[in-house]
Amino acid sequence: MAISPVQTLEVPDVCHRWLENRGTVYELLIDFMGNSPSLSMIAEWSRGSGIGKAAEGTQGGADLVNYLCGRSPEELVKICEYEGVEYRRLLERNKQRPLSESQYTKSGCVRDVAECYETVGVAFNKLHGEADDHLAIELEFMTVLHDRMLNNCYGEDGLLKLMAAQEQFLEEHLLAWVPSLCEDMKASTDSPLYRGLFRLLEEFLVQDLRMLRVWRQSREAELYINQADKMERM
Repeated sequence: MAISPVQTLEVPDVCHRWLENRGTVYELLIDFMGNSPSLSMIAEWSRGSGIGKAAEGTQGGADLVNYLCGRSPEELVKICEYEGVEYRRLLERNKQRPLSESQYTKSGCVRDVAECYETVGVAFNKLHGEADDHLAIELEFMTVLHDRMLNNCYGEDGLLKLMAAQEQFLEEHLLAWVPSLCEDMKASTDSPLYRGLFRLLEEFLVQDLRMLRVWRQSREAELYINQADKMERM
């Protein structure tokens, strides 16, 4: 049986489920924020366990479970047709204000975001020509850092730096504009899918930052204790 990367990391009990689930939640958000909702995508998420992970601790995730799970094939086809139309409508509405940080914050943020990517050696293959500050790209950046963190091949200092980089990106970028975006989008649609997704997004990012801080502080405290023990034995 394969060993989960989470099991190889020392994680406080309060953080364990969050760390197991967060990569899947980011994947769910990226899929639906960056792509038109195809039937295969909706069916895959409605039948898999991933959407249940999004429901843990968020009302937006629970709303998505209620809307998508347990549906017949015929119902999923109707959902796909309705939500596909809504996706195109929302895209049309947002041509003047796309799902990008620069539409909600200071000028120059695209350059700042690109520098964040370059600092940690991340480059994206943008299939649809998205800007660096597009929501789906910023979320994907978080998944890259999450995966690197789980691989845990950077040593303790490297792990703490990855945690700090994620905290900083959440604070200075995603949480600087996504709450306003979510309010705009929820007010612009009656779609159960997109209202649920944007509610999940705003809830999850706040939760994600809080849990990152808890885990990092736990690791730093443990590192300090270990160093103090070594000094006493010298």
